[in-house]
Amino acid sequence: MTDNATTAPATTPAPATTATDKVERRAKHEYLDAQGNVVDGIESAAGIRYTDLTGGQKFDYIIPDGKARLMLAIFGAKTKATNETSRVRNGKNGGVSNPVEELEALDEVFESITNEVWRDKAEGGGGSRTNMPLLAQVLIEMLGEGAKGDESHYVARFTADKGYMQKVLKSDAGTEYRKRANKAGPAVDTLA
Repeated sequence: MTDNATTAPATTPAPATTATDKVERRAKHEYLDAQGNVVDGIESAAGIRYTDLTGGQKFDYIIPDGKARLMLAIFGAKTKATNETSRVRNGKNGGVSNPVEELEALDEVFESITNEVWRDKAEGGGGSRTNMPLLAQVLIEMLGEGAKGDESHYVARFTADKGYMQKVLKSDAGTEYRKRANKAGPAVDTLA
């Protein structure tokens, strides 16, 4: 740890902001390698640097092996799960919970992490809860004569290329798929 790695005194929470409020950035977050050098991605990081922008003071922390690493990993997984479900709920769902869609997003993000791919911003959809045969059927119907194969062709393509499946899930085919899979959000008239 470096300079000023102390506990800050308790403060009064800031008032809540709305989507139209501009929140002033108060800190800079960076990844550090084992030698304390700044690195671009989490995949090559061994620690973090937190810089307070008002005073310029820095806190560096290289995560030790053992229980501390495990505790931080568990806390990080819990935080990532909360952030991911909040992203889905507060994004296109306008603050309305859709547990099926939220759990699908968790499947996707943690599958990516297991494969050592970190995403700061989720791509959306395509987790292990996606019914690929149903998605393929919907896509084939919507493509009509333009379809380049049958259901098994598209299921194989979704399996091999998650980016393609995510692209399909973001299209009109994804909207129709969610309706058929009962993954659509609530009807607008129920939100009044």
